[in-house]
Amino acid sequence: MLNRIFTNNTVLLSSVLIAALFFIYSYFFASVIRTIDEDELIKKGFDPVSYVDKIWDSKILPTIRNDSEEITFILDELFANKEITEEKYGSRSGTGSYSFMVKGSGKITKLNTKSRVGTLALELDKKYDAQIFITIGPVIKKDSVRDAVKFIQFNDFVNQLDFAEVSRIIKTRVLNEVIGPLNIKDIEGKTIDFEGAITFDRKDKIFITPTNLKLIE
Repeated sequence: MLNRIFTNNTVLLSSVLIAALFFIYSYFFASVIRTIDEDELIKKGFDPVSYVDKIWDSKILPTIRNDSEEITFILDELFANKEITEEKYGSRSGTGSYSFMVKGSGKITKLNTKSRVGTLALELDKKYDAQIFITIGPVIKKDSVRDAVKFIQFNDFVNQLDFAEVSRIIKTRVLNEVIGPLNIKDIEGKTIDFEGAITFDRKDKIFITPTNLKLIE
């Protein structure tokens, strides 16, 4: 009988040790296993310019064009029920503020180029307590476009720096290809159509990062 007890205890102890070793391996080693593609990416070094080049025309612009909602609809929903609207229409990086793909049209009431965070103040069809702006740079602070399109996820990158660089290159494309060609001379009073993204991190000021702009003469 003593042999049986000893055998049972040995089996139990062995099972516990095996489970413990499996847990340690999973926690410390399995979690860092990378795919072949990820290993190649690390060896070569991440190229954010090439990454954005591949998705700018093929994914970012058409996604915002096809999947964006009217900005007045998004704002109405956000001011009515923020949490539900964020979950249904928004996207975010980690625990940050939610971003949304938007489109619309508005009258330009003021051009601000004195600040490096230049803006076009907009008057929409609906009145809001919040001020609405199109960001024209040269500094674009928010990562709205990257975070709004939903298919650029932090977990797809090796580290935070690569993820941040993608947003920086996206904003460079916005400045060079969307805002750059815009003729801002005598722009006040004109109507502008826009597509882009917003980050809802404050209720008093809404900043649109544009991916398409068209002045209505």
